[in-house]
Amino acid sequence: MTCPLHSEETAGILLDYTAQRLDETSMSQLERHMESCTACAALRSEQAAVWRALDAWEPAPVSTDFNRTMWAKLAAALAEPWYVRLGHAARLGTWKPVVPLAVAAMVIVAGFFMDHPADHAPLPGPTSTIAVSTSEADQVEQTLDDIQLLYQFESAAEGTTSRRQM
Repeated sequence: MTCPLHSEETAGILLDYTAQRLDETSMSQLERHMESCTACAALRSEQAAVWRALDAWEPAPVSTDFNRTMWAKLAAALAEPWYVRLGHAARLGTWKPVVPLAVAAMVIVAGFFMDHPADHAPLPGPTSTIAVSTSEADQVEQTLDDIQLLYQFESAAEGTTSRRQM
């Protein structure tokens, strides 16, 4: 038999053995294995000690006024003003897991702003007016006309080359 401790699939066999949930053939095979395997024998004795401790353990009895005391404490907690309950919720101990995440978020935001400085002027909004001189407007119109003329030449040139290829 291969050692059950070396395989994840068979590791539960030892626990089943100590809980006495194995059939007779598996139990006898495991006992033969434990005669030669000290690790499995040690685990068997440790688990047997745990089971004996659990069998010997007896929980403390619940007091007769447990329910009354519990309901009184709940009523007292609910009777506190909202700001006192908010103060209890805002204690640092309850926010400990959030602090590293908040610091990481602040570092990322700071890095973004350091990488993208606001050196440029803000873009004009819809209410702002832009003053354009007539010479600038004429220059833009002339440039657009030139671009349109270039597109016409390009399409005409493509038409003549496609006719020659046919």
